Amino acid sequence: MIGVESKEDTIIGGKYEIPKGQPFALLFAKSTLDPAVYGDTANDFMPERMLDDNFERLNKEFPDFWKPFGNGMRACIGRPFAWQEALLVMAVCLQNFNFMPEDPNYTLQYKQTLTTKPKGFYMRAMLRDGMSALDLERRLSGELIAPKPAQTQSSGQPKKSGEGKPISIYYGSNTGTCETFAQRLASDAEAHGFTATVLDSLDAANQNLPKDRPVIFITASYEGQPPDNAALFVGWLESLAGNELEGVQYAVFGCGHHDWAQTFHRIPKLVDNTVADRGGDRICSMGLADAAKGEMFTDFEQWEDEVFWPAMEEKYEVSKKEDDPSEALFQSGITVNFSKPRSSTLRQDVQEAVVVDAKTITAPGAPPKRHIEIQLSSESGAYRTGDYLAVLPINPKETVNRVMRRFQLAWDTNITIAASRQTTLPTGVPVAVVDVLGAYVELSQPATKKNILALAEACTDEDAETKATLRSLAGPEYTEKITSRRVSILDLLERYPSIPLPFSSFLSLLPPMRVRQYSISSSPLWNPSHVTLTYSVLETPSLSNPDKKHVGVATSYLASLEAGDKLNVSVRPSHKAFHLPVDADKTPLIMVAAGSGLAPFRGFVQERAAQIGAGRNLAPAVLFYGCRHPQQDDLYREEFNKWEAMGAVSVRRAFSRDVDNEETKGCKYVGDRIWEDREELLGLWDRGAKVYVCGSREVGESVKNTIIKIAVERQKRIVEAREKGELDGLEGLVEGLKLQGLKVEEVEVSEERALKWFEGVRNERYATDVFD
Repeated sequence: MIGVESKEDTIIGGKYEIPKGQPFALLFAKSTLDPAVYGDTANDFMPERMLDDNFERLNKEFPDFWKPFGNGMRACIGRPFAWQEALLVMAVCLQNFNFMPEDPNYTLQYKQTLTTKPKGFYMRAMLRDGMSALDLERRLSGELIAPKPAQTQSSGQPKKSGEGKPISIYYGSNTGTCETFAQRLASDAEAHGFTATVLDSLDAANQNLPKDRPVIFITASYEGQPPDNAALFVGWLESLAGNELEGVQYAVFGCGHHDWAQTFHRIPKLVDNTVADRGGDRICSMGLADAAKGEMFTDFEQWEDEVFWPAMEEKYEVSKKEDDPSEALFQSGITVNFSKPRSSTLRQDVQEAVVVDAKTITAPGAPPKRHIEIQLSSESGAYRTGDYLAVLPINPKETVNRVMRRFQLAWDTNITIAASRQTTLPTGVPVAVVDVLGAYVELSQPATKKNILALAEACTDEDAETKATLRSLAGPEYTEKITSRRVSILDLLERYPSIPLPFSSFLSLLPPMRVRQYSISSSPLWNPSHVTLTYSVLETPSLSNPDKKHVGVATSYLASLEAGDKLNVSVRPSHKAFHLPVDADKTPLIMVAAGSGLAPFRGFVQERAAQIGAGRNLAPAVLFYGCRHPQQDDLYREEFNKWEAMGAVSVRRAFSRDVDNEETKGCKYVGDRIWEDREELLGLWDRGAKVYVCGSREVGESVKNTIIKIAVERQKRIVEAREKGELDGLEGLVEGLKLQGLKVEEVEVSEERALKWFEGVRNERYATDVFD
């Protein structure tokens, strides 16, 4: 704040009489966050609002809106110096370094000392143009240093140098799958005569791709957008216009999901084509995997073994090591020493949190759904309504027990792992074997073809029948008998107990434990440091063995927690389209959910209720919700009744096991209820509504089909009215078409055009959060 004094008698704002000589304080914390100037985003960190044109406009419209350096002749004399210094330092930094966030999932937090600054935010700086530290010193002293092609790079994860030809591996990954593939490729490199000297995120290669070694890109697409740790690299790649990448030798493997038809594998294809267009030399054809098929690990292994490594060995005339075939399949590089002392190892990629409350919210006999409230640590950062909470789970005790029995290990056994190759297992220290099996590896992941071949190679010559059976399972029978039934390595070892597989080889075959993401079912306006999750407990008969149960790794872990228990979590932002609109007073909401898909919408409505309680006027919101029975699993009924009475939402239910209930209007599923209430839905859509869908893939497809059916019906109405010259009664419909950029005369009855229209509004006005 600053203190000023009135120079004459005056009245401020037509309300406040100020006599001459009256001192009073001006509070910057209020004036620089004035909603009259900044609107609903006044409290948001948006540096772009201070760019030249907009900043000049704000100064003209609100001359006194921005005075952080004081006012008049007593304003801070350091302002021009600080401004020039900041510009110079920033320019020098950006001329010489590439920057990337150390944690791409970081959410801004504030730390207040003498000034306000980010808390726990770190950037990585990498010299550009292949410069060394000495080159930088010479450049800063005024000497002209010619840019050099990038040759080597520092890595966030330095690797041991071997005798093989060096390669660099970069990944773009939000959920860890592509990072796992990159680690696997690095681990396999030595057996093929190469050494992975760099294993890092794609953003680490921003403006600095090496040209003295092969480069491998492994990346996913997320609804057509790059992963968080690849956005800078992709942006730089798209900005290139010449042959800047001439000399880059590269290969690409990509992941995606075919449900996003318009953007399927967009990012890996963009990387592959752009590097080639800018002069790069493609080592082999691009490999692709579809998450919807459930065979991503096998797809990667097939590309690696049949396409990538043969092309690498031929191009660089590097001979594959002639190791024991079984060792090559195990890719182990691991020796295990067993010991008894107990110790524990902590994971560092998530923060510790505490369970506040945990309870079942369905009636006995119904498929269990649970509610858990978690208190976040100060390091976890803030969350927004609609965000995810990533949970690092622990394998079910029953599953770990199966491994212990199979390998005849005592529960108090510790192991010390020594690894000569890249691994995510804890090495060099004694660790309880149950900790390794519980926290570090996936035990229920379906076995890949390479896993099965490794088990076949482990069989003795006397066990030819088992070996032949396993080879058959890795062949034409793989999809039917392994993938579709989710048969794990452990399942196969139990099915064929004669396989003499060493424990070290078993560990080397397992992928690392991954976090699972859950939609947060609360709003920070309720409690900024607490989150709630709403989830279904997965426990069904095992497809691989009907005598056993298939237990969800993360849901069983969450269900085992009670108040006071600790767990490891991190807040992850959801897709930018899956957040409440900023102009909530103007944008109606249409929310669709079934079962535990209600989770994010509980947070949405909770936030709207808090806003209404604070006196804010909001546009209408409708929630279509489907469950089995009103007495079994109508989740949070009392809360939604209260919020509905406040005007925060209007709930439209469908009960699959109680269709005759008057409340449902005879609708069994949410798609039926949307069709029943389609006229109201269309009215909201024509007012600019946003649609949000959360639930299983089946629910998502049902809603999509219903929306397209409604669109086709609307096409028919428009065409019929146009032909009869009766459009005067359809003003709202015509205005809705204008919002979509369409003209009445352009409308025709076509399901194909309706589908094209649907894909056009997806991720803009139609956001989905669909899970298997």
